[in-house]
Amino acid sequence: MNDKVAQTVKTKGITRRFLIIFSVAFCLLLASASTHYFIVERSERIERETRELLNIRLGKAAIERDMQDVISDLTFLARHNETSGIFLPDNLDARQALAQQFRVFSEQKGRYHQIRVLDETGQEIVRVNYNNGEPIATSETLLQNKSDRYYFTETWATEGRNTYISPFDLNIEHGEIEIPEVPMVRFGTLMFDENGNKRGVLLLNYLGSTVIEDFREATANIADHAMLLNSDGYWLSNVEKDREWGFMFGRNDTLAEHFPDAWQRINARDTGQFSNRDGLFSFTTVYPISSSQGNLGDGLGSLPADTSYYWKAVSHLPPQSFSASLGEFLRRNMPLYSTMFIFLAASSFIVALTRFHHRQAVSEVETERSFRELLERRVDERTDELKTAQVEKDLVVQHLIQAEKMTAIGTMASGIGHEINNPLYAILGLAEAIRDDDSREQARGHAGKILSYTKDIAAIVRNLTGYARPFSGTEHKPIDINEVIHKAVSMVKRSLYDDRIEFRTDLGGLPGFSAHSEEIHQVFFNIIRNGVQSIEDDGSLMITSRYDGEKIVINVKDDGKGIAPEDHSKVFDPFFTTKDPDQGEGMGLYVVHQIIQKYKGSISLESVVGKGTTCVIEFPILPSVKKGNP
Repeated sequence: MNDKVAQTVKTKGITRRFLIIFSVAFCLLLASASTHYFIVERSERIERETRELLNIRLGKAAIERDMQDVISDLTFLARHNETSGIFLPDNLDARQALAQQFRVFSEQKGRYHQIRVLDETGQEIVRVNYNNGEPIATSETLLQNKSDRYYFTETWATEGRNTYISPFDLNIEHGEIEIPEVPMVRFGTLMFDENGNKRGVLLLNYLGSTVIEDFREATANIADHAMLLNSDGYWLSNVEKDREWGFMFGRNDTLAEHFPDAWQRINARDTGQFSNRDGLFSFTTVYPISSSQGNLGDGLGSLPADTSYYWKAVSHLPPQSFSASLGEFLRRNMPLYSTMFIFLAASSFIVALTRFHHRQAVSEVETERSFRELLERRVDERTDELKTAQVEKDLVVQHLIQAEKMTAIGTMASGIGHEINNPLYAILGLAEAIRDDDSREQARGHAGKILSYTKDIAAIVRNLTGYARPFSGTEHKPIDINEVIHKAVSMVKRSLYDDRIEFRTDLGGLPGFSAHSEEIHQVFFNIIRNGVQSIEDDGSLMITSRYDGEKIVINVKDDGKGIAPEDHSKVFDPFFTTKDPDQGEGMGLYVVHQIIQKYKGSISLESVVGKGTTCVIEFPILPSVKKGNP
């Protein structure tokens, strides 16, 4: 009888302790599962939003590159030929030579439906048609007077060397939309004589399908929901083809008709992302005039930013495509949590039993040892997880650095492409001259010029590829920070095309610094470029370096427009920027901050609005380095 009572008491005691322990453990398991679910859902949402915004910005960058290439071609053709005598009466030879040049140019480029020169009366004097890849010059008897056409009158009304860009629409022949549809944008600029008098107009009929194809290629990862719209909300590019060019066919089929609330928010800002009942919308704005002339250089023509002429690059994910599924989460993780449930139940029972027999020394020691081993395994597992997380973070930072490099290269691409295109066309002309010229002396002179132009192109490409190449390896190497600063200044200078900014340096003797040269170069390139972009007119940028016995200190001071006090605490946040939409996406200083933190350094800004900004960077020097490099 006593044994039965004792067994009953033992059973109840163990059961009561088991229920208490297991209840607490089960609540903790539920809390862990809930936290896990919300972390997964938040991670997927951030990844989705970042992917959408990144791809839509890639589409914008592709369009801007196309616009810059067209303006570069237009400017080169106009400036290269305006004083060649084509506007002189009856100068048939000059016009035929120009037509031949246009024919070769059209065949090589493959993106211009027509290239035309009109005199001051609107009369065509040269016209070359693309003719499906076999360009042909129009005979003199078929040239027409276009003085009453809007593209001539509006180009003629521009000032100086500015550029006219027509609306993006479909080509019309004999009063009807051309079939198959031919998207078209017309670019025009004035041509002057030696005395600066307006003598005519150069017009490029640009095949707009190139813009649309490049946009679709750049947004291929989101091709099923990326779109391009004009300022009225009509589709220029849509996965549903029958919705495109509605305004040309009299259809009131716009984004505003389908999603009025979303269109109102999209049209109110240049760039952004938001979610509403209709889904996730990511968007950015393309200003063709501003983006196409931002990097052409002094003397090649520019217009003030025209915010009335723009296109919208938009992606739209409907709610059903990204809503988190609790059922899917449970399906993927049920084996894990079932195992943990069984483990908790078993552990709770063991702990309850151990507590009931806590006076039994052998059982207590054994239980304590088991628990300690279990805890050590969990600590080891957690340590491994933390190490893995740190490696993943380092990889993300490296991807951000490389993405910022690509953004900087995109900013400089038009200018560098123009630097390469001009000597290439000069080489083409000299090669034709060598072919047609019988004089060996003149041919030798032309060959010398070709060699000089080729060396210039090689130097440009070598510098650009050296900067763009992702760095590899994990070991740090001693670098000369002053040398890195000189290279960064040189690369920034190359992208300017003018000398309105004076660069000054006062670099003191510095000890060797162990780091990745590419990362330190990225730091100074971003900071110097930010300083240059803040200087609106003429100005200067001063760079100094010194070693105070404990750390390397570099100051970068510009006399630009400065930073507002309320923005000081946000300048190192990702995607924060005070620049114009075509000057950056707000990742430059964030990447700089990440790299400097990696090397245990610090960065601070001292800025006064209207007077400029001083950026102070400090890198600590390890004792072993100080001993070897006093």
